[in-house]
Amino acid sequence: HHPAVAGALRTLTEQGRLAIPDLQVAIIQFYGLLVFPHMVFSSYGTHIDEDVTDRLITSGVDMFLHHYGPRDA
Repeated sequence: HHPAVAGALRTLTEQGRLAIPDLQVAIIQFYGLLVFPHMVFSSYGTHIDEDVTDRLITSGVDMFLHHYGPRDA
């Protein structure tokens, strides 16, 4: 995984802005939401349109934040 992503997620967790119990899994999930679709499409010689890419990124980040957002006590 990329050290900058790991560092950012670790910092956000330490600040209480995210609740990530397993950083390694969260990083893989994050990449799965944002990068994996493009890898699959490109492996078949196709691409994802910019509009779909924007929607994938926005919804992927929303899903990640919904899952790992801080829990109210």
